[in-house]
Amino acid sequence: MFKKLLAAAGVGGATVDTRLANPRLAPGEVLRGEVVVQGGSVAQRIEAIDLLLMAEVEVESGDHEHREARALGRLRVSGALEIGAGETSSLPFALTLPRETPVNLLNHHGRPLAVWIHTDLAIAQARDNDDRDWLEVMPTPQMQALFAAFESLGWGLYSTDVEAGTARAGQVTTTLGCYQEFELRPYRSQWQLQEIELTFIPDGDAYQVLVEIDARFGRDGYTVLTMGRDYATVDWARRLRERIPALG
Repeated sequence: MFKKLLAAAGVGGATVDTRLANPRLAPGEVLRGEVVVQGGSVAQRIEAIDLLLMAEVEVESGDHEHREARALGRLRVSGALEIGAGETSSLPFALTLPRETPVNLLNHHGRPLAVWIHTDLAIAQARDNDDRDWLEVMPTPQMQALFAAFESLGWGLYSTDVEAGTARAGQVTTTLGCYQEFELRPYRSQWQLQEIELTFIPDGDAYQVLVEIDARFGRDGYTVLTMGRDYATVDWARRLRERIPALG
């Protein structure tokens, strides 16, 4: 009885360790790994184990903004199970990252963007492991192609953040309750344009890219680019000049 009470208080109770096999991956790819459950000094019942894909999101509140953790996806790794005293159980998993998963493996001047896996436990008489398992999310090939086109025109990535809410490009909208913006700025003084923001929105096998243009003088504007299956054959620098003549 005394051991059970200690386990209920988190002393000698079961622990979990989430181990990621490929923490560096791109949106749409599959994250693989295992959740290792180590039994404590007494047998215990685990009601469920879930993995949550998390990201820091900027939320507007009046005239202020603050960052908060948001769940972008969930995977049930295990339902109810019993873990014996001193027993070890390994639970493999495969979690497909949503194509809207924020990208954080980029060189830019802004604040680092946190994306991670949280292990959510519904465990009777056990200790919850609150460690964060960080992810390095790479840009997709479509993103790399468009960034490279802007680079050739003298524009580089300055910062990126994730905003609460939804973004729309044509008839397509984001679905996670938040969206990522990539802010680009010119390397040299540009008298017409101040900055450009990109939002990539999945559309089946394609991406619709919302391009918001911040003009230095006059009205701001926007345009939408479609990056389909043939994106790799497109001269994106030329396409950008056609759609945004002020780029030069």
